[in-house]
Formats: sequence, structure tokens, C-alpha cells
Amino acid sequence: MTHTGSSATRRPVFQPKVALAAVFGTTVEWYDFALYGTAAALVFNKIYFPDSDPLVGAVLAYGTFAIGFLARPLGGAYFGERGDTQGRKGVLVTTLLMMGLATTAIGLLPTHAQIGVAAPVLLTLLRFVQGFAAGGEKTGALIILFENAPPKWRGLLTSLPAIGTGTGTLLSTGAFALTTGLLSEDALLSWGWRIPFLLSAGLTFFGLWVRRSLPETAEFQQVREARQPGSTVAKPSRPLRQRIAESRCVAAWRRYPKEMLIVIGAGAAENAGYYVFGTFSVTYAEDRGLPTAALLSGISLVAAVKLVTVPAFGALSDRVGRRPVSIGGALVLLAAAWPFFTVIDGGHTWAIWLALFLTLGIGQSAVLGSQPAFFAELFDTTVRFSAVGIANNIGTVLTGGLAPMLASALLLWFDHSVTGVVVFIALMSALTVVTVALARETRGAADPAEETAAPEQNLQAAP
Repeated sequence: MTHTGSSATRRPVFQPKVALAAVFGTTVEWYDFALYGTAAALVFNKIYFPDSDPLVGAVLAYGTFAIGFLARPLGGAYFGERGDTQGRKGVLVTTLLMMGLATTAIGLLPTHAQIGVAAPVLLTLLRFVQGFAAGGEKTGALIILFENAPPKWRGLLTSLPAIGTGTGTLLSTGAFALTTGLLSEDALLSWGWRIPFLLSAGLTFFGLWVRRSLPETAEFQQVREARQPGSTVAKPSRPLRQRIAESRCVAAWRRYPKEMLIVIGAGAAENAGYYVFGTFSVTYAEDRGLPTAALLSGISLVAAVKLVTVPAFGALSDRVGRRPVSIGGALVLLAAAWPFFTVIDGGHTWAIWLALFLTLGIGQSAVLGSQPAFFAELFDTTVRFSAVGIANNIGTVLTGGLAPMLASALLLWFDHSVTGVVVFIALMSALTVVTVALARETRGAADPAEETAAPEQNLQAAP
């Protein structure tokens, strides 16, 4: 690969408005996405799957939750192709609009009692749209920050979209905690649960207004200018087989097979940890007949703490490397799995909050803060959006999206014992430790984005 120029010449001075637009848009989008997880645990199992045992209903509700994750690799591939060929900015506007419309529609959706089996079918379809949009959102925000960031700040700046996910979780969990605290259970199940979903409409329009000023990245502009004059990639008039062969998705797997597998496995601890400790734990408490108020308020508090801890671990990865920070976080999650559920059984609010801080505020935050830059540094500009979008979303589906449903099923399988869930967390944490340990350290390594027109021309010439 031919290299010309340097990161310093290609990147302008970092503009804070890029971070603001990326983080706020991700906040709005993840408010929508996370809202579903809480509703699945507290409401959807009762009003969309009412003819089941409560725990079985939870498994079914989490099944629709998982549908959103199954859609994410498809969204990652579709929006990755658009982002790598047409630009990063347009993807971020489209994904936010799709997510907002789907979430508002869920807030207007009739229940099983009103329209029968059509209700859970439509719920599943809307969740699929949410997942499809999410497949491009987080990757797009990461890429636009990475390609605008000075190399020495990549860890810190690319961790900022995770602040958006944390803030979105904080807002969604807080909205449900407030709603459940102010309303009776009958009022909550009848109409109150819709309020947080309908609020998405206003947040989405404001998020679109914020993102309208996002600039295209200098790296992508350089690649676009390096294309052969008048050429296009994957012309619609070409046969489908040829368009697939020339796609960025295929190019990413062809040129970076090892790196793709690394990205798939490296986030296992963070993905599973978040959805087990931060989502399934509510179902676990309900199954034990324990109040959920301490968990919901603790999850909200830790989401606020993560506004500091996630970028702090991102900044730490700029100093000591991506690998040690990520491995350290995974080991914390592994060690804390069994004590976490023992603490929930104890029912002491302060202990539950401390357990959530150690698992989500420290362990998960360390992995989450250190990996965005690590993933982006593995690929060059021509396929970066597609590569990270596909591999990261596949990993999220396999190790995160199925986690609440799998954890609920394990709770049933082990006769309401948490043993199976703890083993699952241990295996996911070990997968992160092994995968990251086998990967190369990317902090301070040669910049894979230092390509010129050659990779772009090679993509166009693919058979």
C-alpha cells in the first residue's frame, strides 16, 4: 500500500462541535434503543405476551428485544456501504430519523388485548427497524470522531459516543423510574408506559437539528477525491453478483479477515456484561420477588457515573495502550459476576449500587472506553465504516443482544438458580481476554488510514 502525507496534514484542528453533534445524536438514538430493554422487562411481557408465566413472558419479550440486535449487522452492512462510498454525515442523519420514527410508533402501538397477535408482530417489526438504524449509528459517530481526532487523543475522543449511549440509558431508565414511581401498576400498564416512547419525537427532531452542521471528514474527502474521475462504485446497472463482489463489506473480509474476527470477539465482556447486569438483573429481581426500585435507581446513577469513567478509560488507553485497559475491564466483570447476584439477593440498596458501580461503572466502562479507537485503528479509510459496522454488530448480536433472553432461559433451565448466568458471564469475559491478548496493540502503531487512491482503485477493479 502506498502512503503519502501524514495524519497532521489530512486532519484539521479538532472542532468541539463535531463531538457535540456526535454525542447528542447518539444520546437521542440510544434513549430510544435502551428504552425498549426496560419496557421489555417491566411492561411488554404483560401487555404483549399476557398468556404466559411471568418468566416465560419475559423470555418472549426479550426475544423481540433480541430481534433488534439481529437487525444490527444488516444495518451495519447497509450503512457501512453508504458511509464508505457516499459519506459519513448522511448516514448519521438517516439513522437518527429512522430510530425516532420507530420509537414513536411503538408508543402508539395497540396492545395484545386490542388487536390480538398483530400487536407483538408489529412490535417485533418496529424493534427490527430500531436495530437496523442502530447498526449504523454508533459506528458512524465513532468513525466521524476518529477521522477528525489527533492521533494522541483518539482513545478519549472515540469513547465519547459511549457517553451518548450512557446518557441515553440514563434518560430512558430515569423516565421509566419516574413513570413507575408516579403511577399505579394499572395506570402504567394501561397508558403510562407510552409516555417515554412518545417523548422520542421531540428529542429526535432536536437531534436532527444538532447534526445538520456535521462536516464530512477530511480522510473520507481525500479518498473520494482520489477516485478515478467519473467512476462510481457498485453501479446499480451491474449484475447483483458483481455489485456484491465490489462492495466494501466483501473487501473488508477479504483484506482484514483476522481483524474482523478480533472485533467480533473483543467486545464480548462489555456486551454481555451490560445487558446482564444492566437489563436482565431487573428480571432476576422480579423473579426473586424483590423490589426493583434499588436496581432501577442504581442503573440510572451508574449511567451518570459512566459519563466520567468511560472517557477516563478512553484517555487511559491513549497513555498505556488499548489492550491492557480492555483486558483489565474484562477481568473485573469476570470476578464480579457471582458476588453481583448475591448482593441482589441481599436486597441492600447501598450494596446493589456498589455492585453496579464495580460491574458497569468500572469493568464494562474500561472495555467500552478503550475499544472504539482500537477497532477503528485496525482498518483503513476505504472500508473502515463497513468493517467496524459489520464486525462490531455481529459481536454485539452474538454476545450482547441475545444475553437477556439467554440469561432468562438459563434461569429457567437451572431451576431459578443463577449458576448458568454466572458461567455465561465468565465465558464472555474470558473470550474478551483471549481475543484482545492475541491482537496487536494499535496505540501508536502505523496509521492504517494513510492510504491514497490505490486501495480505492483496487476495490473498483475487483472481479
